[in-house]
Amino acid sequence: MAFYKFLLDKHIRDNYFMKIPYENLTSRKKSKEEATLEAYDILEKGWSRRNYPFIDINNPISWTLTSQDERSWNFYIHSWDMIDILLYAYDKAPEDKIFNPALNIALDWIDQYVDIKANAPVNYENSTDFAWYDMAVGLRAYRLSYIYDAYTQNVEKNDSISAKLWSGILAHQAYLNLDSNITFHNNHGYYQAAGQIAMGRRFKETSSVMAFALEQGISRFKIMLNQQFTEDGVHREHSPDYHRMVYDTLIGVIKADLIKDEEILSFTYKIEEALSWFILPNQHIANFGDSDWRLMRIKSSAAERKWQTSMMKFVTTNGEVGKLGSNELKEFKEAGYFIVRNSNSVKDLGYDKYSYLAQTAAFHSRTHKHADDLSFIWYDRGHNILIDAGRYGYIGKAEMGTELWSQGYWYTHPNRLYCESTRAHNTLEFDDKDYMRKGVKPYGSATKRSKQYPNGLTVLETECKHNKSIRHVRVLVYMPNQWLIVFDWFKDNLDGLHDIKQWFHFDSKIALTQFNNSYHCKLDDANELHITNLLKGAQGSEVMNGLKEPRLQGWFSPAEREFVPSDSINFSLSQVNTSSLATLFSFNSICEVKLEDNFANTSGRKLYFTWTDDIGVHEFSLLREKDVEFKVKYTLK
Repeated sequence: MAFYKFLLDKHIRDNYFMKIPYENLTSRKKSKEEATLEAYDILEKGWSRRNYPFIDINNPISWTLTSQDERSWNFYIHSWDMIDILLYAYDKAPEDKIFNPALNIALDWIDQYVDIKANAPVNYENSTDFAWYDMAVGLRAYRLSYIYDAYTQNVEKNDSISAKLWSGILAHQAYLNLDSNITFHNNHGYYQAAGQIAMGRRFKETSSVMAFALEQGISRFKIMLNQQFTEDGVHREHSPDYHRMVYDTLIGVIKADLIKDEEILSFTYKIEEALSWFILPNQHIANFGDSDWRLMRIKSSAAERKWQTSMMKFVTTNGEVGKLGSNELKEFKEAGYFIVRNSNSVKDLGYDKYSYLAQTAAFHSRTHKHADDLSFIWYDRGHNILIDAGRYGYIGKAEMGTELWSQGYWYTHPNRLYCESTRAHNTLEFDDKDYMRKGVKPYGSATKRSKQYPNGLTVLETECKHNKSIRHVRVLVYMPNQWLIVFDWFKDNLDGLHDIKQWFHFDSKIALTQFNNSYHCKLDDANELHITNLLKGAQGSEVMNGLKEPRLQGWFSPAEREFVPSDSINFSLSQVNTSSLATLFSFNSICEVKLEDNFANTSGRKLYFTWTDDIGVHEFSLLREKDVEFKVKYTLK
């Protein structure tokens, strides 16, 4: 009861509790007026997220998971996302009208999922998987703590309500106290630690349990920050959008004064600069892995407030503020990415005039990892050209022991399965099967060598092993604003024969036309794209768009539960154990290729390609000797 005696001392309350504002761990950038208007709008119209149904937060909420298709939705509900803006607004302009619905939601949840007498978590059988789900606990912990803090300032408070709220807080710490409940290996644990820190900091002066929670959370946070980001500042979970999300929370933690560590503060600059490389010239985030096609564009004034680095300000404002460094090729060696962003000598015309190519060559764990080894995306001449599939959503849980589970899938919705599949990415597919992610050792990074020449020509080399026995080397030869060659060499060390498809997926605004073994599309009145193979033997497929049978093909998911038809093609080889494929993408006229003049030797180390278009005869040769620099020659006659 000593704690409640403390609460009754109004002088202490006024001078302690509200020195700690609501923790803005989502890095919201809203004024008092904007936050209040949004809160009123939710109170009047209900709350929703993405394209899920609206919830009336003035009435009891259904906490039960009624369908596996609504797993993400149920997670948001149990995280109390619906009251986040209410608490944010109340902190800026206290009004009972805004606070009371949040209080009622908290009390209702505690009634159902907390053992008040034991101050411990409970869950009704078959109710939901998310009441005490790792990340939801972390997000809910700091929101519940603020609710308690705000409520107990009221001189007319009900002590039984205060006690119930405090019991809920103790139940959260009882859960978070156990290392076995903390997901140290992925970003969920990061949010658990952040919530624990916020909760502990708020009550450390009055509760030894919370003082311990604070120290425990800080220790865990530092461990996970080092585990989840590479030394060059890239998040290890194969998803630039999760990199963004975790970084936003990190900045929220720092701005809420939850952590004051100079080493962490310095590291945030590296994380933000790394993030800037994953922003395309159209201001969307590179949607590798479980990333939505998120638009990152903001106004110059907002960018000045939000970002620490000049690079991030530049890429999110189309160059209106900030600037980029002189480096146009970036290798994240440990993380496993190559990125090229070339100004095409038009730096004063905006970032949207840049050429951009990004390749993923990363496999650190199964977390948010698609079967996409060595895939890439491409933006050029003001157009999004080659795209990644997106994520669709976490819908339908794969049961342990099923075939999908054994293949490395966590979810079962057909659209989700497609987005994760190898054939949904710009890479090679062997025998219509997906790359293995379960039962194989992650290789970490598959980046090998890279070189950029004064004329902008860039050569990127990656290599990994598929299905335990197939060596795969990919070389991207990129002349920004002009052409791109995608070269793949493969060999099955067990001499097995395979059917191979080299897949390419195009932005939904692009409409391909096929002629002979080549493809053509008109990007705009001034730009066309021509696609053709450069080596004998490869057969071009039909253009596939929005196919449902015999299997899904030609789809793009820009956001959760959105599925948009888009053109997809492949070049294929049949029943080979070792061979090469090479595809040319050119912005010049229809290319004339004499296949008999081109070659790649058996090892794939010596290449020669030539083609003719309206600007002349192109000749390119590459020697990839082991452990030495490339030998490259390119001429245009």
